[in-house]
Amino acid sequence: MPGTEEPPKPDNGTKPDDDPTKTENSSYYFFKSTPAHLQKQYAPVPLKDGEKLDFTPRVQTIHDAALVKKAQELKEASEKQKTNSKVGGLSYSQIRKNAYDFRDKVKEEEKLKEPEKYDVGQKVVLHGLKKAAKYNNQVAVVLAEMKDGRYPVKIDDKKQLNVKRENLKLYRPVICKEFVDIELKRGFRCTPELLFRALTDEEMVGKYTQSECKIYAKLEGTFSLFGGSIHGMYKEFVAPSLIGQKWRFREWPDDHFSDVTIKIESPEYGVTVATLIQKNVPVHDKYRNRDVPQKVKKGWKQFIFDRIHKIVGFAKVDKAAVDVGKKNEDDDDDDDDADEEK
Repeated sequence: MPGTEEPPKPDNGTKPDDDPTKTENSSYYFFKSTPAHLQKQYAPVPLKDGEKLDFTPRVQTIHDAALVKKAQELKEASEKQKTNSKVGGLSYSQIRKNAYDFRDKVKEEEKLKEPEKYDVGQKVVLHGLKKAAKYNNQVAVVLAEMKDGRYPVKIDDKKQLNVKRENLKLYRPVICKEFVDIELKRGFRCTPELLFRALTDEEMVGKYTQSECKIYAKLEGTFSLFGGSIHGMYKEFVAPSLIGQKWRFREWPDDHFSDVTIKIESPEYGVTVATLIQKNVPVHDKYRNRDVPQKVKKGWKQFIFDRIHKIVGFAKVDKAAVDVGKKNEDDDDDDDDADEEK
């Protein structure tokens, strides 16, 4: 029947222009004219009537694949570094998450409405002061009812101020529920008596800390260092071998003290080793800064022990020598036990 016959197939010598399915606009012609190494990467897409030539990448080019692989390796290395890097026992991602949690808590606290008036004896926080700016963020106690838009308040049982109502806000204590312990060991070229004095004598401490300090070196005596930034009380005082303190930073949550124990030993002649153990160090301060353990450890090293070496003049003992002294003590104890058994 007419119209049912198939068109004759072109010979091998037929040009592409002679075959309408193999014109320059056909995917066949494009694919065949493409170099062999690109034919493996791209597949031709059949075109419909009136459609322009288009093709879909089968895989990414070698260059793009290399970039993607390199970016993936950098991302994995960064994640591994964040996981391995710990601060205060927490990863950086956990610290960031905790910071966001604290920010949300602060926003919730800010939404709490302030009372219309403050009662006598109620604790408040000063803020927004200009002439007395040094008292901002300090806790005060209301002494009397408001008069002429001002409240009389007392700070630290000493200073009294008349403060405007807008410069007061209700005191809401920050409670820390996370604590860590710190342990340090340092060797000095001196006698135990001299090191004990360097840690408890007000004049010597004031010289190497280069700040105002007040020390009452006795049992139940108080101490204040760096202008009151650090303060506490002596709970153990055994010269020249043991110092026990209730110790806190001014920025810590209110009424929280850590426990400091400093043991002073002499493993060999001319060498004195101080072993410091500080327990119940809060993870964050009352402003919710989560770098307290790092600041405490850095403070003991740089502002106490290092300055005793440099300013007082007690040379530093290598860690290996300190460990050797400890090993010698252990060996002596073993010898004594063996003699007793004999």
